[in-house]
Amino acid sequence: MPFDFNVDVRLTDDNDPDSVQFINMTIGSVPAGADRLLGDWRGAAVFLPSSSGEFDWDGRSGQQVAFVFDGPSAGSRLILGLNDFAAPGGGLPHRGATGGGVVTDPDNPQFLGTVKWEIT
Repeated sequence: MPFDFNVDVRLTDDNDPDSVQFINMTIGSVPAGADRLLGDWRGAAVFLPSSSGEFDWDGRSGQQVAFVFDGPSAGSRLILGLNDFAAPGGGLPHRGATGGGVVTDPDNPQFLGTVKWEIT
């Protein structure tokens, strides 16, 4: 089944530009005008403390974020926040879009890393 949203996102550690991780983010169906959606992600665990789960996307003005979880978004742990995760003028971002984000480790609450993201 084809996805309406299927992108590969390159994450680069701000403190170590040689530390890179890719995740694939998909949403099965994107209704016209939607600004809040649920999707799935997967990728090898490099610096994210998980290899798959769900993400919540909020494209409303003033939000434009994706919250990435280590399982189903309801009841799972937040491990990554992607800021400015929207296309210019609204909607889901496209190839070439970039922004910043924050990596968290629920097993180590004092850990907080920053990343740059790019849709490749």
